This record gives sequence, C-alpha cells and structure tokens, in this order.
Amino acid sequence: MTAATTEVSRFNAENATSLATDFLKRLGYKKGLRATKVSLAEEIYVVEMVLEGRTAKVNIDFNTKEVKEYEIQEAEENSGFSLDKWKRPLLLVAVIGAVIVVLKLVNLF
Repeated sequence: MTAATTEVSRFNAENATSLATDFLKRLGYKKGLRATKVSLAEEIYVVEMVLEGRTAKVNIDFNTKEVKEYEIQEAEENSGFSLDKWKRPLLLVAVIGAVIVVLKLVNLF
C-alpha cells in the first residue's frame, strides 16, 4: 500500500458546510445561502445558515457524513443594521431623485 491509498479522509467544518449547502440546494433553496456558524458537538456537526429570509440548522453525523436532522425557521427580526430593510427606502429615494433630474432637464421643476 502506498501513502496515497492509506490517506485518511478528514471531515471538517468546511466539508460540513459544503454538505449542508448541497443538501439545502437539493431542497430548493438555491439563492442566498450563507453559513453563519458551524460547531461540533458529540460527533454531530451543527451548521447554521441564513437563506432567503430564513435560518436553517443542519445536523450532520461526523462519522457517516449523513444529514441526521434539519430545521428551517423564519428569521427573527434583528435590531441591528440590515441592508435588506434599507433596500426599499433607498430605491424610493433613487427613483424620486431620477424624476427630479428628468424634470429639471425638461425645465418643468
């Protein structure tokens, strides 16, 4: 046997995140997947992800690399800064600004 054939596969947080992402994509969550936390507790990787306004928690067995459990919940409102809650007002300001510029060019404002 060579060193290449006896190489032990390592399952780490990066592999667990990739497996959880692939699993959620197969469930239909293709956009906006972002890992927020990965932890190992008693041979179970717990991968927490944000997806499309929801949070997902995927439990993956360290030894078998199987998804043992998953949970998807609506995201809780966060009092901190969030770009999503500013998108609509910024779009409104941009549209109003564009209308004013057009009206000034036509000499109506």
